[in-house]
Amino acid sequence: MGPQLKSYRPAKSIFADIERTLADNLPSFHHSPLEEVVTLLTDGRHYSWVGIYLSSDRKGSAALLESAHPAQVALAGTRKKIVVSIRIAGRELGSLGVESDREHSFGSDDRVLLEQVAGLLARFLTGKGKYLVRRALQSAPAATPKAAAA
Repeated sequence: MGPQLKSYRPAKSIFADIERTLADNLPSFHHSPLEEVVTLLTDGRHYSWVGIYLSSDRKGSAALLESAHPAQVALAGTRKKIVVSIRIAGRELGSLGVESDREHSFGSDDRVLLEQVAGLLARFLTGKGKYLVRRALQSAPAATPKAAAA
């Protein structure tokens, strides 16, 4: 059996599905909306790997949130990469990284699609009660009482 051929979907179609997925925000025990975003991008385009990174501390280091290949940060056959910032109100939240094993694999429609998806991810991650807010609250150190002013 030869390599599995992927279907190639128009950027508008993928964007609409991602927008709907994030708007529905139906996480389950075994699945998150972010995993669905990664799957939609990986399955619908010529991308061999997709990762969503979050700036996890004040120094700006990134932690991988979701990936098509969680055991591999970069695939051995990667020929092209593109990274798009996930930003909201001038604040960088993280990045969306995409890799392909094909030359000339990222055109202007890919760039526009990934920038639009990054915008959706920024709103999703910072929306009231959403993932980033919960994560920040869970990882924040317990508040220490301030000494009373003398």
